Amino acid sequence: MSEKSAESNNLSDKFAGLLQRVQTAVVLLLILSAPVLLGGFWFLVILAIVGVIMAREWVGLLQSEDPGRDALWISLLMLNVLIYGYATSLADALALIVFISLVGAALSFKRGSRFTPVFGGLIYIAWPLAAASGFRDDAMGLMVIFYILVSVWAVDIFAMFSGKIIGGPKLAQRLSPNKTWAGMLGAILGALVAAALSYGLIVSFDDSGLVPNVTALAVLAVVLAVVAQGADLFESWLKRKYQIKDSGNIFPGHGGILDRVDGLVGVLIFLHLLTLVRGVDISQALWVWS
Repeated sequence: MSEKSAESNNLSDKFAGLLQRVQTAVVLLLILSAPVLLGGFWFLVILAIVGVIMAREWVGLLQSEDPGRDALWISLLMLNVLIYGYATSLADALALIVFISLVGAALSFKRGSRFTPVFGGLIYIAWPLAAASGFRDDAMGLMVIFYILVSVWAVDIFAMFSGKIIGGPKLAQRLSPNKTWAGMLGAILGALVAAALSYGLIVSFDDSGLVPNVTALAVLAVVLAVVAQGADLFESWLKRKYQIKDSGNIFPGHGGILDRVDGLVGVLIFLHLLTLVRGVDISQALWVWS
């Protein structure tokens, strides 16, 4: 094979991974579009389904001694949190997660059993899903969820593109040998593009009178890119620790749900913490800083 052909094949392989990542994002967008648009009960249903799949993958990732039992426990607790939060508030949902987790930690310590397969899974799965449900109920919930999804997917796609095409120094080789500083810069660029797109849509189509602060959007875009990449590194660390390549195989050749939403999990948790610190609605916490 000629040197030119080898370079061409190498470039094709790099773009194949990127194309697969884009295809996955499109499939997820198609699956989520109707429930997100409808909101309320139907959005809660799709969150619950995703949560059950995540629970099954989580116990496999952490090599639970009894995966079926632990996945069932996570699913039942997660469903109770989602329903309780939907009937009351996101704050109440988080309070329930904290209460169950503290009780679970005490029981695990007393029995000498592992905390993370069930109660760590509850925190990792139920908290971001409850946050998504609560965010959708905001007056600008549709715009908020759109902004979050587009931001995370843009971060993921731009980071992969930059990392593979540019390469260069590694970001955290011990955690994830494929991530580079070029990928991080690409992630930030992707988040900024998503922020600009969201700003245009909000100003053009929203009638609430809210005008996003451009500085807030830009700063938050950078922060979200770092958070999403950090959450990705966290799951990479877990997979290396337990010597597992992918969390599942729901996307053939492309891993499981946890592999695709790791950044989203981190961003949803971070944004909920942001609303708690600022004491305002999610749309205000995201776009209006003073």
